Amino acid sequence: MSGKPILSDSLRNKLTQLEYKGLSGKEKEIKRIYKESTGKEPPQFEIYSSDDMGIGKESGFDGAAIHFHDKKHNINEVYYIFRGTEPSKDFGDVIYDALGIGAGEDQAQIKDATRMYEKVEKQLKNSKIKTKRYGDGHSLGGHLIVTLGLLTKNFVDIRGINDAPVNIKQLQRLDFDFASYVKDKYGTNDGISSKKLIELANTYYQKQKATISHT
Repeated sequence: MSGKPILSDSLRNKLTQLEYKGLSGKEKEIKRIYKESTGKEPPQFEIYSSDDMGIGKESGFDGAAIHFHDKKHNINEVYYIFRGTEPSKDFGDVIYDALGIGAGEDQAQIKDATRMYEKVEKQLKNSKIKTKRYGDGHSLGGHLIVTLGLLTKNFVDIRGINDAPVNIKQLQRLDFDFASYVKDKYGTNDGISSKKLIELANTYYQKQKATISHT
């Protein structure tokens, strides 16, 4: 097994699109998409859905994770996939777009994304093979997966597709280590301009930034 992920960008795009219909119960469709793209059967995998976990019903958050694993071929990869804004399905998306991404005040969806992530991580099968985590999200989902990647600091690759930007003030509120870093530099966490916060974030999250791409 090489250092390349088992899913190509094209395949990840298809799964991100499929997440708009929900990935729960889509094992046959995922197998079909994988086989059409690679000519091979996929490794064993499990699907974890925010809906099945009862997460996101109030905030409007919608996400899934697919865990591919094969001890023989040294595969242990988890793909977190977050849906974008769907105002026709959930008005919570519209509220979060304005108050979360725009103003940095609403933290409901990113907190639900974190809750889902933590639940999935607890359910992963114990393995001597290091877990590699990948993230994909479109629009609002891109904002969420990138923010989650910065908070957890353990994704190897994250793709934001037409993603809404991270809100630096929101990040400061959510990441206590970053907030401490800011306070060490300025002696306070209050009244610091977004420009200065972004400068600090570029240094503090330098390693994580290298794993993130925007398409």
